[in-house]
Amino acid sequence: MSIDLFKNDPDFVMIPAGQVIFTKGGVADRMYVVVEGEVEISIDGKFLDTTGAGGIVGEMALIDDSPRRATAIAKTECKLVPIDAKRFNFLVQQTPNFALNVMKIMVERIRKLDALVLAIAS
Repeated sequence: MSIDLFKNDPDFVMIPAGQVIFTKGGVADRMYVVVEGEVEISIDGKFLDTTGAGGIVGEMALIDDSPRRATAIAKTECKLVPIDAKRFNFLVQQTPNFALNVMKIMVERIRKLDALVLAIAS
């Protein structure tokens, strides 16, 4: 599942490989759409997932207003579109496919984590 709505968005940031995008415990004032590159997500140094073009990172904390639960680091040079809470709410209200894609991406992540938990428990 990917979000392609932002591939030509003029409000992007370029993040060099290895740079921290956000850290666990930090203030969650925006999420990011990955237009190009790959972002690694980890918790306390433990790798969770890699998100590539069309993916999103940081959406959970934007949705529930809590501190960041993970750290995101640019695995490669990344072109990211930051989405603040105001824009996120507008997109959810005005672009139903955006909201559906965010939910689908979140469900994919939950299923991956479920599979990981089951593998560890076995």
